[in-house]
Amino acid sequence: MKPAAVAFYGAAVGLLAVGLRELLTGFEENRCSMTYMFEYPEYRRVALPRRVARLYPAYGLYLYGEGVYAQETRALKLTGTPVLFLPGNAGSYKQARSLGSVALRKAENMDGGMHLNVFTVDFNEELVALYGGSLVRQTHFLHECIKAILRLYKHLKTPPQSVALVGHSMGGVVARALFTLPRFNPHLVSLIITQASPHMAPVLALDPYLLGEPNLQLVQNVGV
Repeated sequence: MKPAAVAFYGAAVGLLAVGLRELLTGFEENRCSMTYMFEYPEYRRVALPRRVARLYPAYGLYLYGEGVYAQETRALKLTGTPVLFLPGNAGSYKQARSLGSVALRKAENMDGGMHLNVFTVDFNEELVALYGGSLVRQTHFLHECIKAILRLYKHLKTPPQSVALVGHSMGGVVARALFTLPRFNPHLVSLIITQASPHMAPVLALDPYLLGEPNLQLVQNVGV
């Protein structure tokens, strides 16, 4: 066997040995931590118009609550500021727990009665980062959810006219894609906060939807 081949195979075996050693012994400290819970979280489903429910049977809209607050909002007579959480690729609507729980604890320590009503969207844990066609459905469903949320405040003298959006990963892309819808009123959204969202380009460009064809414009070239 030639010396070059021996050196190559030797280097390959060496790298394999290092990889196995790291796999078997290289355990790192878990630096990811969740917020502590003092009360049991609840997710109250918000009824949507029959037309919307028929069009999007796999999706859902929920209001986060816990403890006394969950009991007080059982009838969905809300008085706070609406915030809507959007999960990302294969994400669960229950990821809104940290945001909702911390917001509730903060509100309890503030004077003036200001508080957030945290809603969350169930996108059925779709792999939207792998199939961009889901972006279309999720964007239209999000539009319907915003309108449904604002209707819950019609009993107030001065109801809120907009919703703040918090999007994780692809949820942030869906939030921005709202502004490409022809009939969307941009005044319905007062703030967008995104976390680790691929705004510049998709992580995997697997289909024309993710690449952002001119007639779709759901991923790239979206301006707010």
